[in-house]
Amino acid sequence: MLTLKRAREWVEADSGIHVTNASIIGRVWDSQVEFATDVLVAIAADYSSTEIEDTLRAVAPILSDVDSSSEESRRSALRELCRVGSATQIEALRRSQEFFRWIAVWALTGLGAATDNRRRIESALQQSYVMVTEHLDGIYQLILDLLGFRVRPGLTIRQFTISAEALIEGILLRERVNAGHFGGIKRPTGAGGQEQEWTLLGVTVDALAEAFFELDPDWAPPPADSPLASAAPTE
Repeated sequence: MLTLKRAREWVEADSGIHVTNASIIGRVWDSQVEFATDVLVAIAADYSSTEIEDTLRAVAPILSDVDSSSEESRRSALRELCRVGSATQIEALRRSQEFFRWIAVWALTGLGAATDNRRRIESALQQSYVMVTEHLDGIYQLILDLLGFRVRPGLTIRQFTISAEALIEGILLRERVNAGHFGGIKRPTGAGGQEQEWTLLGVTVDALAEAFFELDPDWAPPPADSPLASAAPTE
């Protein structure tokens, strides 16, 4: 449980500084409820791109060595991005205490009455969602531009980003009770139909990408010296 007593113990263990409730309540926070709300708002607003950066490093070789000579090779590159990127991201998030704390705060906002404190937490969550979504919009659009894909008519890159992130969050939560169904999937997606290992997240993101994206018939590979050609992330 989040209390001032627990916070005092952490401060004293970390710094040796002794504080009391009396030295905090009425000076820093009006009540323990206000203290807890500020902590939850800080967690909700925490935007970390660590998992995204880990994923970009994992897929950098695919983007750097992409074969754009045919439509099939471009489709294969997008599929490989879905496979490798999803496996890397879900593994990074499994290890992320920040992610599960964030999910816990998100769940708390669905309980009880809509007080001013709850609205503050919800506002912080919304701002965090906007930041990560805008960041990913740019990354996905760059990948589409590099591989020569476009969003299908009637859909948007923002809708894809929201859908992909909802898949990741939901799968990570469901994995806690159905872990045996989430890995070790074999698909003949390698060169010459060779079997490759997929995660359940990768399979679903691959299907999502197929539903949202199509080859751009007017696309041409960017010149080697263009900003777009050099925009792919590197290791």
